[in-house]
Amino acid sequence: MKKRLLAFLLAVSIAVSMLALPASAAGNANTAVQLSITLNGMDSTQTAALNAVVTRGAFARMLVSYSTFRESVGSQGAVGTLYKDLPGTSAYAPYVRIAVQQGWLSGYTDGTFRPDNAVTLEEAVTAVLKLLGYKMTELSGSFPQAQLNKASELGLRNQLDRQQGEALNYEECAILMYNTLTANSASGSAYGTSLGFTVSNGQVDTSSVMMSSLKGPFIADGTTQLPFTPASIYRNDKVSGSAELNQYDVYYYSESLQTVWIYTRRAAGRITAVSPSASAPTSVTVAGSTYTLGSSAVASQVSSLNGGGVGQVVTLLLGMNNEAAGIVTGEEADSVFYGVVQSSSRSLIEENGADVLQKVAVYCTDGITRTVNVDKSLNFPAGWLVEITVSPDGENVERIDRRSTSGTINEAATALGSAALADDVEILDTTSEGVAGTVRPSRLSGVTLSSSDVRYYTVNEAGQIDRLILNDVTGDLWKYGVLDDVKNLAANYTDLKSFIGSFQTSGDSSGTAATPKTTTTKTTTGAASGTTGTAGTTGSTTGTTTTTTAATVAGQVSNLLVPTTSEILWGIVSGDILSTSWQKLTSNTGSLLSIGFKQVAEITGTPFKQILNFIGGGATYVCYVNGSQVSFTTAIKYPVIAGGVAARQETTGSIKTMVQLMPLKIDRVGAASVLSGGTRYEMADDAQVYLWYKGQYYPTKLSYVNTDEYKLTGWYDNFGCAAGKKVRVIIAVKND
Repeated sequence: MKKRLLAFLLAVSIAVSMLALPASAAGNANTAVQLSITLNGMDSTQTAALNAVVTRGAFARMLVSYSTFRESVGSQGAVGTLYKDLPGTSAYAPYVRIAVQQGWLSGYTDGTFRPDNAVTLEEAVTAVLKLLGYKMTELSGSFPQAQLNKASELGLRNQLDRQQGEALNYEECAILMYNTLTANSASGSAYGTSLGFTVSNGQVDTSSVMMSSLKGPFIADGTTQLPFTPASIYRNDKVSGSAELNQYDVYYYSESLQTVWIYTRRAAGRITAVSPSASAPTSVTVAGSTYTLGSSAVASQVSSLNGGGVGQVVTLLLGMNNEAAGIVTGEEADSVFYGVVQSSSRSLIEENGADVLQKVAVYCTDGITRTVNVDKSLNFPAGWLVEITVSPDGENVERIDRRSTSGTINEAATALGSAALADDVEILDTTSEGVAGTVRPSRLSGVTLSSSDVRYYTVNEAGQIDRLILNDVTGDLWKYGVLDDVKNLAANYTDLKSFIGSFQTSGDSSGTAATPKTTTTKTTTGAASGTTGTAGTTGSTTGTTTTTTAATVAGQVSNLLVPTTSEILWGIVSGDILSTSWQKLTSNTGSLLSIGFKQVAEITGTPFKQILNFIGGGATYVCYVNGSQVSFTTAIKYPVIAGGVAARQETTGSIKTMVQLMPLKIDRVGAASVLSGGTRYEMADDAQVYLWYKGQYYPTKLSYVNTDEYKLTGWYDNFGCAAGKKVRVIIAVKND
């Protein structure tokens, strides 16, 4: 079977697109960590050390933070010494006191608590079960198996790749506590509801709790001081270590949650529309985007009754959900934005006679697409880097030259080489076609960027990099999916048969009808009787001359090109198709195509030029993307063979190129990564997961499949993105 598979991989480039399976992101790791920080279960500084072991003292803090006692921690004070190794002055003392009083944790018979000991899986789930109100004496079995079994039954161990006796790290404890909110308590209802959260379909909506204690928006004037020292800080919805407020920053805070949200986003340009009326607007359109006015005070500033409205050049100060919390006008409204051109268009206007108006849409580093009117005679192709300047006179767009740098993003994602990243740094990944998307700094942790990876950057007054435009560094801008083998095989077989038939019935260039093509085949007797092969194989042969029809030749080619889906899947799982072989076959498009051309030319006798024309005739690839069946129509046929594929698109959605993903056999699944042969591969946040059965793909979640009951095949991008090599697709095949 291996020989047949390799023959398929070599020749399929011109005729077949097959198989594949995506992967859903590994649970709620990021959400769990963010929630833990918000509830003061852990510090924002610990996001840089999520792999650090959690101690018993630190876990006591988590337990209390996820309980109704979290509001009363401050009232505990430094009263007495509960354990001889835990003085009242310890930061963990109030949390341990509450956890012990409630019976979630206990000390040792020698009078110690051992707060610096690592918390193990069985200790953690036992404490959580008690938090949920379960009585240990009512569990079936003995410690710790009874507790571990009950935790699995409730879903507490979902995405926790730990066994009995193993210590938990901060990320794993955050996931455990998130699972606690979604699990049923002893009373039968989701535990999170008792804390005021909304729990639905295994997800926790924390907004109701946070919004009830939220104050704001406020506009900082440069001297503003918060009424408390925040434990958790978010800047532009990202975890931050600095609560510094600069002039015109928009901020909100929750004193009970000890949390502050700071926004530095701006929308600047000329107001081109107001709604619903000029005198009483509730929203305005600036630079092509519409924003809700956050208050009556803001609305009055752009009301026509106060001289504002359409034509006015403003800078909107944006807060949560991009609502306009404030407005700045005049010279103070001057702003500069950087981004990549998405599109440009010209249209007819007939205001003062007929003329042409050109608009350019620019995706900026802050994630906002701005549309600006420019001179109709200028050209702004998609993919150009540009600068938008806004002044009281209006907006201007100019192309900017490349400004590159290089270095390694440190593990804390606070510096690029020796250059510090600003706390509110804006990072934009782009392609030369103009496709773009914002990137959180932590996404680039530990990544080395070459000068070709950085298209542009700017620095603030402190010399910190505050804007960074990248060149397809993450791989996240590509569209990932799996090939629908049944659909593609049927279409390609029909196309191939028609293509071959055209050279057996069509005339030559002078119009003379061609005679049917005759080919010589040889019957080969191998080790097993009845084995046949094409000319050139070893063994005793008997030559016969036959007139080959289109169907016969197409059948011969399809025998090489069309193995079953299960052959490909199990070839990877069993090791018959090694990753090294796969990479060699798919990494060099020209080489793969030329091999495919030669094999088909040998079988059909078709001139090489005509085969090239066939390849260049385009194709339609039927795929599953994010659980839905879609079709990619391309200008040429790409050598995508089987399984996971990646498509690079224009801003219009048309396909620029398609490449094959690399396969790997998954041995173990972690919270946000998988293990294959001892090597760890991170999963993409939006990884897709499919169950494959008899040629059909069924979108599912990673929590519903495992390496015990399923064979898992991962597909990761390996086409050169510095922050790539993420598992994008996972195919699960049930063992039965």
